[in-house]
Amino acid sequence: MEVHHHPNVEKKNFKEYFLEFLMIFLAVTLGFVAENVREHVSDSVKEKEYAISLVNNLKDDTLRMHQVLKENERKLDKLTKFMSLSHQNISDTSVRRQFYSFATSSVGFYSLFKSNDATMLQLKNSGGLRFMRKGYVADSIAMYDIELNSVYAAAVLYNNATDLAILATHDVLDYSIYFDSSFYHDRSFTGKPLPFLTNDALLIKKLFNKIDFEIGATRNYLNNLQDRLPIAEQLIAYLQKTYDL
Repeated sequence: MEVHHHPNVEKKNFKEYFLEFLMIFLAVTLGFVAENVREHVSDSVKEKEYAISLVNNLKDDTLRMHQVLKENERKLDKLTKFMSLSHQNISDTSVRRQFYSFATSSVGFYSLFKSNDATMLQLKNSGGLRFMRKGYVADSIAMYDIELNSVYAAAVLYNNATDLAILATHDVLDYSIYFDSSFYHDRSFTGKPLPFLTNDALLIKKLFNKIDFEIGATRNYLNNLQDRLPIAEQLIAYLQKTYDL
């Protein structure tokens, strides 16, 4: 009959157990730290990528703002000259030519600003703002987005005033002359007296009232845009400095 002998199991002392525990603890801790470092590096990369993309969008915005400002300043100048005709003899041939010229070149002209918001939408819709942790970057971006809403609100008045002015000219001017070579040829007036659809002084006064409204709405839009331009430029400078771009 065989006798099975139990193997001798070496007993570990407290020091050995403590060392094993310490090694396991250190391994888990280092793994946790390494994962945090990896996530931090990844988040930092994403943060800078967002910053670069946003700066490029903001540069597009400032270029477009400058363009829209110049175009609306020209529009405002022409509309103001158009309004000066309200105190002149509308039946005069030269005055009527100016009337038609200003009406077709300024009334109804649109030049509106639309932000390049590709990165802004990503930051808002995909939670990207949580990556923007440096300084006051997230707050500055959110503030710029709010400021743009004022420009868009001013654009509503601008559009409404412009549409009303266009409709008012339809009650006074005969646009068919531009298709009649006896009145208009080679992009210029021939000198033949230009007709109005009406000689009703009240309708003509209402037209000038609409022009005045368009002037006010255009000036309001210009002021809103001029106020936001330096905000966009300051945000570009802040992002470039913060992220060393």
